[in-house]
Amino acid sequence: MRRPRPEILVVASRADPASMNIAGKLLEEFGFEPLGPSLYARGDVALLITDAELIYAEGLAADLQPKAMIFASRHASTQAVPTLSTHTPGNLGPWAEHGGKPREIAWSDPRRMKAALIALSEAREALALSDYQVSLEATHHGPTGYAVPVLFVEIGSTHDRWVDPSAGEAVAQAIWEAATRPARGVRAVGVGGGHYAPKLTGAVLESDVAIGHLVPKYVFQALGQDRWLLEETARKTWGGCQAVVIDKKGLRGPDRRFVISVAEELGLEVILV
Repeated sequence: MRRPRPEILVVASRADPASMNIAGKLLEEFGFEPLGPSLYARGDVALLITDAELIYAEGLAADLQPKAMIFASRHASTQAVPTLSTHTPGNLGPWAEHGGKPREIAWSDPRRMKAALIALSEAREALALSDYQVSLEATHHGPTGYAVPVLFVEIGSTHDRWVDPSAGEAVAQAIWEAATRPARGVRAVGVGGGHYAPKLTGAVLESDVAIGHLVPKYVFQALGQDRWLLEETARKTWGGCQAVVIDKKGLRGPDRRFVISVAEELGLEVILV
């Protein structure tokens, strides 16, 4: 019998305790049924459990040919801030210490990311996770080579948080929303702020913008005024990029003016927050 082909593939890793926490909640709460070794499905959504570390997991499940991929993952931080987050993978500069290729970014799907972020925010309240911050993250790490949109939804940032069942439930709910009910919104690239970009996170939660790739201030400080940072993130926005959302206080004046100039050349709406 021919195996059904899912629209959306969720990927979890046995090497990642947060990932397995989230996968367990998906299996418990969303009615997935086994299709084969390490593969489960419900409707158009499949869940694949792999042994690979997710940031290095290129070329998974090529036979399934999904239209989008969602990675359930841990987030690690030296600051140990409890976090529920989402982001698109990619390497914005000539480095690839954590998977993917240098100067290569994945396709982003801002509307699925918006759905995930909204669901994380709602679950934070519903599940009494007030000590967790909810945020977008800047584009970083691998994998970068898939031909379909990829997003990560994560628990951070220490082991006790990775295995927190309530955090696992929150991320499972966010993944299901992103997989099945993409939000509406103006598809955009976010620019400025730090790695967690609270102003841009707030813009997604409180307005009709949907941010996919996020280029933080520190990338401009490291690489200078590189047009590729805007041209490529806009190009690799699934469905077409419509706007650039700028944290106006989170970017130096010359860099802000450069971003606005390039955005206008590309025909993109400029939104300052």
